[in-house]
Amino acid sequence: MAQREPGLTIGGQPASGRIDVHAHYVPADLQASLPAAPVFRGFVTWNPEAALEMMDRQGIGTAILSMVLPTAMFGADDAAGRVARSSNEAAAEAIRSHPGRFGGFACLPLPDVDAALAEIDYALGTLRLDGVVLLTNYDGVYLGDSSLDPVFADLNRRKAVVFLHPAPPASVENTSLGYMPALIEFVFDTTRAVTHLALSGTLERCPDLRLIIPHAGGTIPFLVDRISLLAARFVPGAQTRAPAGVETYLRRLFYELAISTTPHAVASVLQLADPQRLLYGSDWPALDEADVHHLIQVLDSNPLLQPADRAKIERQNALELFPRLKPDAPSTVTAPVRSDQDTKAP
Repeated sequence: MAQREPGLTIGGQPASGRIDVHAHYVPADLQASLPAAPVFRGFVTWNPEAALEMMDRQGIGTAILSMVLPTAMFGADDAAGRVARSSNEAAAEAIRSHPGRFGGFACLPLPDVDAALAEIDYALGTLRLDGVVLLTNYDGVYLGDSSLDPVFADLNRRKAVVFLHPAPPASVENTSLGYMPALIEFVFDTTRAVTHLALSGTLERCPDLRLIIPHAGGTIPFLVDRISLLAARFVPGAQTRAPAGVETYLRRLFYELAISTTPHAVASVLQLADPQRLLYGSDWPALDEADVHHLIQVLDSNPLLQPADRAKIERQNALELFPRLKPDAPSTVTAPVRSDQDTKAP
């Protein structure tokens, strides 16, 4: 299928259109392993051509792909490495085949730290993906746990862009009240992970990490004052590990607005983050296209945002995180390269 390019293009890059930092996919070779459930219906049929058609209809110039489904869905306990490698190479192939239309956050085989470090080197160094996606927890090991320090140190050294995505907590059967985890558990698990990243000292040790928090920060914008106060009073060592104060670290993060474009959600996150720290996200295909369209309309009509704010949120802020997408970007940074080495998963 011929490459689509919405609006004016310069140097092979879309010069207009939203940049979607919350766009999901599952590689074709893994789709058959997914459960037959309505929540996965958009994942089992995902392909780049269908994604491009949706993007064109919704005015999305570029989608930064992330594979966020827990690896346990795909078979044996040792599937994590295979899933990560397949996902990362599929994202790289989509970028190569459709320059400027796709980016990719690398999937990592955590909680295996050694395998994750090897995959970071391959995905960012060889495939040259745009960053990594980290789940809020891996089998109950939360971001900020000391066992993950080598991963964060490596990502900080690389000044990596990291997209955080919620996962069901280990106790989801006891806390979800029988509802799907995405209903309420996801925003609370985001809050758990971000709080732990701050109070564990991870954000203090990793000042060059560029971390994107989904869904307007979960419940973080509403709870930041409570977390800051109670941590200072009652969490031993919090002021040593996070000497700048919790709120200072959280103001340094980026927040994307998937399923969070209403005045209620935007008003809350704007109390914590300037418009320069906000990004657009669709959450497709987890959301139907009709929902994506509706939420874009809500964002466009949000009375809390000026046209200049929306331009930053929908495109300009993301260009600063992903400079290869700029129309005048050097050709040496506009596409991943295929490795000549053995690409079997570690």
